Amino acid sequence: MAGAGDEHVLDLGHGLELRCSMPSLDGAVRVAIAFHDRELFSSVFRPQSPPHAVRHAGEHLDVSLELGVDAFAGEVRAGGHLKVRPPLAHDWHAVIDADDDVLLRFSPGVGQVGGSSAVQEPLVIDERFGRSQLCTPAVLRIFVTEEDREVSRSGALAKRRLFADLPPFVFNTVACVGQAQGADRLGLYTNPASHWFNVFFGYYQLDAAKADWSRPFGYRTADGLASEIAVEDVARLGKSDWNFFSNWNYGVAEDVVDRYTGLDMDTMAVHQPPPERIGASLWHPLTIDQVEVASTYESDAPGAQRLAENTILAGVWRDSFGRPNPQPDWTESFAATKLRASMWMAYWEDAEAYHTTIFGGTLTEGTDPAFLALQLDAVRTVMERSYPELGFPPTGQARTD
Repeated sequence: MAGAGDEHVLDLGHGLELRCSMPSLDGAVRVAIAFHDRELFSSVFRPQSPPHAVRHAGEHLDVSLELGVDAFAGEVRAGGHLKVRPPLAHDWHAVIDADDDVLLRFSPGVGQVGGSSAVQEPLVIDERFGRSQLCTPAVLRIFVTEEDREVSRSGALAKRRLFADLPPFVFNTVACVGQAQGADRLGLYTNPASHWFNVFFGYYQLDAAKADWSRPFGYRTADGLASEIAVEDVARLGKSDWNFFSNWNYGVAEDVVDRYTGLDMDTMAVHQPPPERIGASLWHPLTIDQVEVASTYESDAPGAQRLAENTILAGVWRDSFGRPNPQPDWTESFAATKLRASMWMAYWEDAEAYHTTIFGGTLTEGTDPAFLALQLDAVRTVMERSYPELGFPPTGQARTD
């Protein structure tokens, strides 16, 4: 069950609760155990934090747990026991008695790109278009599965709406938007009068387990440089990212998002130039135009539809992307945009999975293409500096690790 405000609460029974929250999007997870609304234990777990010992011996409660968070798997785990003896009772009730059980699975978690969780920020600084900002200081990981995870179920929503016919996969991302303005952190991402409206740029890694997939996400086959791009996968991913992973988490109502989950490839212009060398490796360029998605714009006009609290992270998400920014000439909330997305993509593989990496930027319809060129310059700089060998080797075979 969800708790009030920014906390998820799992009822363990007998007055016991497991409480989970994400105070920011830097990979930290706060976990607490409460008994009749009094917290017995709380700790903020960061990626790679070891398990914490929880000990308590009393007349009504006996706790000997090793409690841990796996930020990469998105799991809160416990080993040991937690027993409760209700008042006037003689017998103890075991609430937890396990070697290493998953108490809950959450999303988002902490992700990786190219085998590393370190964030390499692409940066736009321009006199005309302004400056960008990083949305999250950690690589964000969303699990695109049928399972409704706690904290945010955006991955399950995208799976059901846009990937029902495909196996599950994992979405890792580093995203940047226009720098929020002033002490109130008003968003440019949320301002329809800005070049930055509904625009972000950065990079993805899509992890497709070989137990489920016979090909990399975004490719029809696993033939290295000779692989043909599965353009529909990429278009679905864009619709998932804007509609669910970003804007639904921000607070766009589900019925609004659903207007833009349809996919008609005939309405989209696709351009696939020959492979291009960036750094020490080769990449497939791809541009998809006229991709229609929802926006986060919230008007303050009377009767205009308002943002919803879809997750306990809504406030954190709005701080990360920029707060709502109503404009006097825009009286309708959630105006849709049509995007042009330009990117470079490749994949690499290891024994367990295919890993497709995509670097790129976006442009709303009617905006100066020079703005997109600046974004692409920024991500190309990151590719050359930090991921020079992540694409296909000049031999054309996929990188293997």
